[in-house]
Amino acid sequence: MKISIIGPGLMPIPPTGWGAVETLIWDMRNALIELDHEVDIINTTEPLEILSRINDYKPDFVHIHFDDWVGLYPYIQYPCVCTSHFGYLERPQMFNGYVNIANLFTTIKPRVFCLSEGIKKIYQVLMNIPEEKLYITPNGVNLSAFRFSDLPIFGHHSIYLAKVDYRKRQHLFQSIDSLYYAGNVADDRFNKNKNYLGEWSKKYLYENLTEYGNLVLLSDGEAHPLVCMEALAAGLGVVISEYATANLDTSKDFITVIPENKIKDIEYVESEIIKNRDFSVGHRSDIIDYSQQFDWKETIKKYYIPSIHKVLNHG
Repeated sequence: MKISIIGPGLMPIPPTGWGAVETLIWDMRNALIELDHEVDIINTTEPLEILSRINDYKPDFVHIHFDDWVGLYPYIQYPCVCTSHFGYLERPQMFNGYVNIANLFTTIKPRVFCLSEGIKKIYQVLMNIPEEKLYITPNGVNLSAFRFSDLPIFGHHSIYLAKVDYRKRQHLFQSIDSLYYAGNVADDRFNKNKNYLGEWSKKYLYENLTEYGNLVLLSDGEAHPLVCMEALAAGLGVVISEYATANLDTSKDFITVIPENKIKDIEYVESEIIKNRDFSVGHRSDIIDYSQQFDWKETIKKYYIPSIHKVLNHG
């Protein structure tokens, strides 16, 4: 089928550095093409251009990947859904300016591809969108992009790979000597002179992530974080906050969840990071096996295409 995917228009697709939504869109596009679908990515900040491109392409299906474009939903004449990647979607008390977008969702009541069950509940309960308009379609990852090493060079180091900002909370953990950071810095509380590796390109990430012992992501809000799946695809265990657990089996020994009430207990956090790292480095083949379920092509076949057919069948 022909699918139009609407990006934020804020960064190029594919991105050269950080940009999780842009990476997700690009990898999804490539997997869909491999599965014999046609895809047009529309990535502009001009709403009229978006509508014009859709009308010219005449798709079977339109997928909006940016909350700010939900206002276009009533003007799109083809079957359409929205997906939100907003990090605080499951924490309404953190909405602040996002409340205006939430109100639009409540008013328009679009069909939504939800990244997790928790997000689906928010649309049902908070935005009063009927359940028949909500579909679970998780993110995926391009497994084939990642180099894998059984013996990581920096197996005694952990990596916090994310944009350095207030939501990700990197500054809280800089006293942990074995924890290193990569990502563009947008938090003035972060000390770039301590274990900071700079901003990684996607090419560098794909090649070098496997050389670290495990990944740390202790944000105070996430939707379905791509970086966790990237880490698993490279053979790393993950140490995550309660807000970064979407679609992960937290019973696995290589997936460690730090309770929110312990997040500022740095001694505890450090011990959990080290414990996870020591286990994960010795169980890389198990981690790789577990990561296979997140492959984009498998995700598309299991969730995405069946959900599209449900939308089309509902008119």
